[in-house]
Amino acid sequence: MSNFEKMQARIAVGETILMDGGMGSEFERRGLASPTVWSGGPMLTNPELVREIHEEYIKAGAEIIITNTFATGRDSLERGDLGHKVAEANRLGIEAAVQARRNAGKEDSVVIAASVATMTPKEHAETPVPYEKALDTYREQFAEMAKGGPDVAVGEMLIRISDTLASIDAAAELGLPAWVGLSVLRDGDELYLGIRGRHGDGGHAGETLQDALDAIKDRDVAAVFVMHTPVDITAPGLEVVKRNWSGTFGAYAHFPRASGPDPRANVLDPQQYLEYAKGWREQGARIIGGCCGTRPDHILALREWLRGV
Repeated sequence: MSNFEKMQARIAVGETILMDGGMGSEFERRGLASPTVWSGGPMLTNPELVREIHEEYIKAGAEIIITNTFATGRDSLERGDLGHKVAEANRLGIEAAVQARRNAGKEDSVVIAASVATMTPKEHAETPVPYEKALDTYREQFAEMAKGGPDVAVGEMLIRISDTLASIDAAAELGLPAWVGLSVLRDGDELYLGIRGRHGDGGHAGETLQDALDAIKDRDVAAVFVMHTPVDITAPGLEVVKRNWSGTFGAYAHFPRASGPDPRANVLDPQQYLEYAKGWREQGARIIGGCCGTRPDHILALREWLRGV
């Protein structure tokens, strides 16, 4: 039985699986995040640090680690004149995760999720990106990472339905189970895809979370996440998912870092984040972790809580 199958069996009997926390924000704290390619830069220049951060999360209790390939697509790397490094960055991404799992002695349990992210411009859902361009980008990344043996593929911070469908289809072409990570924001009484500007700004209605769930209902998707979404919007997002998705769902939220004298400080400490996570589990989330802002200490707090559940 594969690690993914073992995890699925645990979810089927009601267990909650713990995912890792933020990676890009860890680079930011160390002053290593690239101004042009964000976490993609450290993947190329500091692969050993990436492996160490993976190991820290596994030590804290993470049972799923996500490759540091959020910003290693051709669309992202070309912004830093690194388009020729796409294969190398994604190879290093899967190798760092696999080596971290091996070093931690968790080769028979920890699940590795190969990550791709919403297409650039990542902060502007109102800017359309053709499905074919997204599909080509994701194919290139997944094909390289598949050589290292990931357990599942995940599309992260998906803010366009076109990107969402492309990530699912690219994973399917390689026979990888697909996870969908949707980012949402609130506008009035509705939840829209996006993290700043929603798709359709400029007089159009935009794509809602409901629209995205409708679009993927006939696709082979193993889990849906509300992720890279503020903690206070994650629960409303999960309610929409719960009403419209019959399969596994989960959450890994983000929160802003402090704007005071230490920009590396967290706005939410581990216990505060835990209180939100308890609510997500009550809603039915069976995979829980953290995104930007969360650290190994946040995952450790979740681990200690889950041991008593």
